[in-house]
Amino acid sequence: YMLIIVDVHDTIFDKGARSERRLEELRQMMGVVWDNSSDVICISVKGNNGDVTTMLSPTFLKIYSPASCGHKAKAIAFELDRKHFENYRPYHRRQAEDMVSAARAFKPKAIFNVEFGDLMRGRSSPIVGEYVVKDEEIGSMAHLVVRAWCAKEDETLLMHELLRTKQKSNKFSIRCEANITRMEQNAMLIVVRDISERFRRFEAEKKVISETTARLKDAAANRFTRHEVKNGLLAAIGLCDSLRESVATDSKDAFAKAEALSSLQAFHRMPNAKFADPQNLSRYLFELDKTLHEILDTILAEAMARDVIHEVYEPKLERVDLPKLLYSTMNLTSRSQSIKRFPITTSPDPLPEYAMDTQLLKYIHRNAISNACKYGKRGGQVCTSVTWDREEGMLTMDVINSPGLGHEEILKLGDIASEIVFSPRRRLTMHCVFDDSQSASHSSGDGAWIMHKCAKTLGGACEIKFDPQKTVFTFKCPVTPYHDMLSMSNISQKDFEMPKNVWGIALDDSKIQRKLLIRFFLYAGIPAERIHIKGATNTDVRGFDDWAVNFVDSHPDDYFLMIIDENLDIQEDQDATRQVTISGSRAISEMRARLLPDQERRVLALIRSANDSASDVAIYNSRAHGFLPKAPIKKDSVREVLVPIWFKRFPRFEKLHTSDSGSRVSIDEHLGGEVVITMTEIFPCIGDIDKYSSLPKDELLEKWSIIWEKLHALKGDLLIMQRQASIDEAIGMITRLRGPIPPSDFFEKWQHIRSTLLMV
Repeated sequence: YMLIIVDVHDTIFDKGARSERRLEELRQMMGVVWDNSSDVICISVKGNNGDVTTMLSPTFLKIYSPASCGHKAKAIAFELDRKHFENYRPYHRRQAEDMVSAARAFKPKAIFNVEFGDLMRGRSSPIVGEYVVKDEEIGSMAHLVVRAWCAKEDETLLMHELLRTKQKSNKFSIRCEANITRMEQNAMLIVVRDISERFRRFEAEKKVISETTARLKDAAANRFTRHEVKNGLLAAIGLCDSLRESVATDSKDAFAKAEALSSLQAFHRMPNAKFADPQNLSRYLFELDKTLHEILDTILAEAMARDVIHEVYEPKLERVDLPKLLYSTMNLTSRSQSIKRFPITTSPDPLPEYAMDTQLLKYIHRNAISNACKYGKRGGQVCTSVTWDREEGMLTMDVINSPGLGHEEILKLGDIASEIVFSPRRRLTMHCVFDDSQSASHSSGDGAWIMHKCAKTLGGACEIKFDPQKTVFTFKCPVTPYHDMLSMSNISQKDFEMPKNVWGIALDDSKIQRKLLIRFFLYAGIPAERIHIKGATNTDVRGFDDWAVNFVDSHPDDYFLMIIDENLDIQEDQDATRQVTISGSRAISEMRARLLPDQERRVLALIRSANDSASDVAIYNSRAHGFLPKAPIKKDSVREVLVPIWFKRFPRFEKLHTSDSGSRVSIDEHLGGEVVITMTEIFPCIGDIDKYSSLPKDELLEKWSIIWEKLHALKGDLLIMQRQASIDEAIGMITRLRGPIPPSDFFEKWQHIRSTLLMV
């Protein structure tokens, strides 16, 4: 019995059978990994003669030849001659052509179809041809194998690019990383992973960071340009206007001429004998003013272009005399010269004045003219044709020039030429060849792309068409005539008169700007005795909100137009070398919070700043009642800017002014010291509160601050209405709603207030 037991034991627990069974299980498991791994697994073995045989897992065929995956072959193997390893030199990628040449240089001796199980059992495999994989494709993998065998470390990580050929002329690379492990002296395992998607994400992240950094740098540059450079130019323009007025007032008065000359000396200019002639002085002042305006336009255009690129620019509508504006963009010495080489035709003639953004329009036309002169016929005529379709409200501007060098090659490109022109950082090849400049700046090739973005900002589009006899740049956008826009209002700017009970108050740290603001208020129709200009001392700046609250409180029947500079620079009392900047908009916000509702409704506070980006303007509007851009102060432009803001803040004045626009009687005589408000005017506010009153309890609590602001505004309107018992009752109920949280029965209380008001 013992022998039988031993035989059964040896049969069941045979070590050789167990080992064979485990090896088969391991072979099957490795076969699953081999067939289904997302990475390419390479097993490379070096023979005694120095040749290297490498087998690639089926993933390689899935990448290169998906059609072959249905064949019996599951992988491929190739042999490399020893000379590839002996003569190898490190390869540095420069161009796609070099990659193809390098891949062809490592062409294997033979390529086999391989079954994993056959390889493990030592069976032979048939040779495959190019229908499975191209020479360049297998050559790029062979190149990686050579690099791996030539690596000095036993374990290393290599970055490599595998070639992929879809068509004969369409080759691209697949970025990979290869994890190399030397198993023995003559054996190596290489795991190749496709990192193309990772690389694309990395490039996208890098681009986002680059664009964000560029945007921050451009924002900082714009802030400096607008605040420092623009402020200096505006101050110089203001002085120039003052000098011109001084000379024009009495050109024969010696004292006036001496004052003008002393003002010029403030710019460190030595007096010249030519200035003794009033005509020469007037001409020089005209040239100085023109030069300053041109410099101002240039820096504003550059700042605007940065904002347009980042899509943060908000168009600013102004009255535009289009032909005059287009002539000014060309900066020519005489009008006869501009008519001869740069004629401008309009249809209809004359064109009406439009409400447009002058900076955007000037940038588009200036670049169109510049490109026409640079790439068109040298010295040729450049025509500008402007057409306005009144029915569609569409303005079309064509800039036409004669063909220049390389025009025949451009015509061969067809529609793709227009696409290249409006692409960022791209130029037509023939333009690069014939361009005289040797070095390209940052914006080289971006001009037309920025023009396209400017057109898009205006709600239009631009295109370019290359014909055999000419090149036509076309810009289209919807426009509204300026007088049509004014007709939407009930009163024209010419009929507007500032009420007599208005005070003009300004705060600015610049002496020149304070003088200019006096002129602004005078142009607006406020008498000199009702103008207060603050900012000469630190006390004026730091204590402005206290002074303003007391001043408004002491004049209960008056209105107040306040213009506050945003960046108020003052010197510290303890340290004269230290400068502190105080925000004017923050000071206005604190002042408004301290005023009573009926007092705050009689104030129009505007922030005046050279920083006019969309984000800055949004901050100003949230803290004050509006934004007033810094610009040269002209008598006509003051009304154009101020009147719409005034009527937006005080719409009741517009109606009262219209009712008797020809009488020129002051508004105080109509109102009798009070402002009349009707129920029709407060219905929108009631409707807004209605929407909030039906909100769920949690959402009502979240939006309570917004609801209370509207209730506060409604109460302010009710306070200046003709007093009735129902109005007094509604005011009392609104006052009792005040608190950090809404009452639990807010909906019922609001319905009571609403029904009370509807009985008025």
